[in-house]
Amino acid sequence: MKKNIRFTIFSLLLSSLVISQNNAIVIDGAFIVIDGGTTARNIVLVVDQNNTNGIVRTSSGGFIHSESQYNYIKWNVGNNTGSYVFPFGIRTNAADYIPFTFNKSTTNNTDVFLSTWATDPLNLPKPTATNVGPVTNMFGTADSVVLAIDRFWDIQTATLTTADITFSYRGVENTTTNPANNFLAQHWNGTSWDPQVGPGNPGVTTGIGTVGPVLGQNTFSPWVLTTCVESINNQNISICQGDSVLLGGNYQNTSGTYNDTIFGGNKFGCDSIITTTLTVNPVPTIAQTVAICQGDSVLLAGSYQVLAGTYYDTLQTSLSCDSIVATMLVTNPVPTTNQNLSICAGDSILLGGNYQNTNGTYNDTLQTILGCDSILITVLTINPVPITNQNFSICQGDSILLGGSYQSSAGTYNDTLQTVFGCDSILQNILIINPIQTINQSATICQGDSILLSGNYQTTAGNYNDTLQNINGCDSILITNLIVNPKPSSPIISGNDSICKGDSLFLTATGSGAGIINWYSDNQGNNIIVTSNSLTIGQLLGGTHVYYFSETLNGCSSNIDSIIVYVSEVTAQTSPSPTSGTSPLNVQFFNNSVNANSYFWDFGTGDTSTVFEPNHTYNIEGSYDVMLIATDGICYDTIIVTINVAGTSTLIIPTIFTPNGDNNNDIFTVKSENIIAIKGKIFNRWGQLLYEWNNINGGWNGRTDAEVEVPDGTYFFIIEAEGSDNKNYLEKGTLTLIR
Repeated sequence: MKKNIRFTIFSLLLSSLVISQNNAIVIDGAFIVIDGGTTARNIVLVVDQNNTNGIVRTSSGGFIHSESQYNYIKWNVGNNTGSYVFPFGIRTNAADYIPFTFNKSTTNNTDVFLSTWATDPLNLPKPTATNVGPVTNMFGTADSVVLAIDRFWDIQTATLTTADITFSYRGVENTTTNPANNFLAQHWNGTSWDPQVGPGNPGVTTGIGTVGPVLGQNTFSPWVLTTCVESINNQNISICQGDSVLLGGNYQNTSGTYNDTIFGGNKFGCDSIITTTLTVNPVPTIAQTVAICQGDSVLLAGSYQVLAGTYYDTLQTSLSCDSIVATMLVTNPVPTTNQNLSICAGDSILLGGNYQNTNGTYNDTLQTILGCDSILITVLTINPVPITNQNFSICQGDSILLGGSYQSSAGTYNDTLQTVFGCDSILQNILIINPIQTINQSATICQGDSILLSGNYQTTAGNYNDTLQNINGCDSILITNLIVNPKPSSPIISGNDSICKGDSLFLTATGSGAGIINWYSDNQGNNIIVTSNSLTIGQLLGGTHVYYFSETLNGCSSNIDSIIVYVSEVTAQTSPSPTSGTSPLNVQFFNNSVNANSYFWDFGTGDTSTVFEPNHTYNIEGSYDVMLIATDGICYDTIIVTINVAGTSTLIIPTIFTPNGDNNNDIFTVKSENIIAIKGKIFNRWGQLLYEWNNINGGWNGRTDAEVEVPDGTYFFIIEAEGSDNKNYLEKGTLTLIR
């Protein structure tokens, strides 16, 4: 059971400070409640034992409930050092233990004056003035709902003291927007919040969270825990056009604003955001053109240049970027121009300062529009007046324009033309007249076929004309005499088209008598079996076989016809049941024959039957061969099976025998019929085994197994036997031996 201990403090009305003083406090499962403090009237629980055992919390738990800026614990720590634990908690829940640790590291004489309290999400109530000014705002956002834990600590020391401090808070007091961020401590300096101090600890929303130890603190006043806040740095960078810089995760070469996040980059593990404004300064390029005459030079790109091309000179702009002057140098040639001129024989032309009328090369010096010399070299050609011979040929009946008229007769005709050089040219033309040819030919087709003649496919006999063109380009008349040969009729087939398996096939084809008979294995006539009027195939297997045939006469073939040959395969099969036994033996003959429709049975007794599956009874002992003949009316097959019939077994045992050597009744034997096994044993009257045998022909000769003759008297036998009819015998009795 938890105990609640409430200290009630009495004071004078004029007093502004109520003090309850204790040398040491031991908390053993109880809650100590400090309550009632106000701005004007503080409540103080004083611990006057200066070592760290001034407040002892046992394993039974418990804590001090304060929850107001004006309900203080004052610990007179003196000049001692060590870890002083203030066991704060919330009395509504024994698990809400939120200790504050003040680990003093200096030996100065002081006391520690401490209170803590929870706030609402707007961080109210804020601390009022203590040893610094009152808190008027929160870190970052006013009344930082999104950044601060909902709890304050008011820490005061009497003298300047250095200590490591560790804070505790309830997870439900973490109402920030990023509750899992790192949290750090912040100190109010009287007018504003100092920078966050750490190390940072991850936030919790359940249970108890901690921040610290925050090392080496010597300024104590109101404290709060705030979430890790990003560091934002702004910078301006400029580059020259064509350069690049790594910003925003990529190399950038255009002006703009780029953000880079360094995750956990500051000393508390918070993100650092660097915002960079990038300016890209242009690299101006100035283009100019300079022209010189071939053989001159100009200073470009640091040297005197004589060759045409583009030369670059680099200057620097006021922004420290390059400025490129691109000079295109044009070297104007001192051109040498070659030209060819031609005149007709007898004409002349002004070249080289004179009129020329002979072949040769002549030079003239001129000036170009660029002010450079120009050499004009002229090659003069004197063109003759040519005479050209040519041949023409036309077809008989045509004409051609020669000698100024249309000519249709062979001969030579002259024309005067102008050459490509503008000179006269004499053209002598020889005309040849080519004749028109007539060709006769014959063509033969089979009845039902066609051939392309006279522009159409022809199927009837007659003469057909086609006009072609010969090698001279003249018409050629082709006269074709078409002959149509009749197609022979299909041959008539004779022979047996139904045979038995294993027989040979004989077929005969009768055609016109003048043609050739072909037998095929396929209906397209691609595979010839034989060329003959007859077809013979031996040892055919059962089933259906198709053979194809046609007759060829005068190059024409009849339609491919076919004949179907049926090969019967009859199989006689029977499975009698039973196949052996004793008489009278009734046997059921089951019929398993294939492809048969008629049956003949011979039972081996002189009896026969034509029933499909007959019964037959065998009354006499013996072995019988049964024959089945199965047929389909054309082919047949035979099978023979054996039926074994045995008689009834019998056993006769004598009761007296006389083994006196007269060869009459000297051996005691068992007489039997249809017995297949006998075992016998002989005993005396005292049950002693004298003799035994185990074969069908065995017996007793009146002696023991040791060949000792036994006396006359009565003896006992046990006979075991098995008949061929599966009958078993066990006979016991007496027999008399008399010599």
